[in-house]
Amino acid sequence: MMNHSKLMLGTAQLGGKYGIANIAGMPSFQKSCELIQYAAASGIRYLDTAPGYGDSERIIGNCLKRMELNSRPNIVTKLPSIQRLGLKTEEERKQFVYSSIASSQKYLQLCALDTCLLHDPGDMYYQSGGILTILRELKEQKIIHKLGVSVYDLQDIELFLDFDCFDCIQLPVNLFDQRLIGNGMLETLSKKGIEVFARSIYLQGLLLMDAANLPEPLKLAKVPLESLSEYSLETGISIKELSFLFVRDLPGISRIIVGCETIGQLRDNLRLMELPPLNQERMQEIRHLFADVPLKIIDPRMWS
Repeated sequence: MMNHSKLMLGTAQLGGKYGIANIAGMPSFQKSCELIQYAAASGIRYLDTAPGYGDSERIIGNCLKRMELNSRPNIVTKLPSIQRLGLKTEEERKQFVYSSIASSQKYLQLCALDTCLLHDPGDMYYQSGGILTILRELKEQKIIHKLGVSVYDLQDIELFLDFDCFDCIQLPVNLFDQRLIGNGMLETLSKKGIEVFARSIYLQGLLLMDAANLPEPLKLAKVPLESLSEYSLETGISIKELSFLFVRDLPGISRIIVGCETIGQLRDNLRLMELPPLNQERMQEIRHLFADVPLKIIDPRMWS
């Protein structure tokens, strides 16, 4: 049996309707608690959340308080973008960081945050790195145990590697988005002892959509989705299995974030953890087929 602890439960869906292919919508509080309970009982040791995910932090905190667990899951949350707020003084920025961290502690009902990521990678170097100075202080005070960044682009990761204060990084990688594969970046992160959290393994659900029924902004994805469907039929491996296994077994990936609205969806992802790896021939074929998918398809920020 494969260790389910490599899975991290994404909880954006618990606080709002998240994902282009989300048809189940936001679960009720009771359903959210049942989902978290099932995840913890199945060996999932990490939950991913953020203040920007609606009521996700509050729901997680209230659910975990009600549960009798032998071991509480580690919670990864995030610091909202600071540079977008335009706070003019160092004191204003410090007050915002302390207030945001205290709010997350309150909602999650934690004395200290397990892991806090910068939600905006631009905050790494904003105001000459002043935000990192504040976060280092909070880490020294043991209010935060681990620091990291949620990144989007290759240049974000290159900047991330210039700092020595980070423990982890969250980044996008999937069948269509192979920018980090082949350039040695995952290997570099692994060698530095950085935990790598892979998100968007289904590209917010786009990989699982029917190419014939795409919304107008995503019509560009029709051709690669048709190629993926053809490859799935040719190999007899479902698109979901191809998507999951491709990322699961990439060297350097510490954990895979999967967002679920239902226990059924979570159970299916747990099933995928048990499957044997794709052979190297399959991995190379996938690398070749989807090596040059346009940025407008692989970056959800550009979908609108």
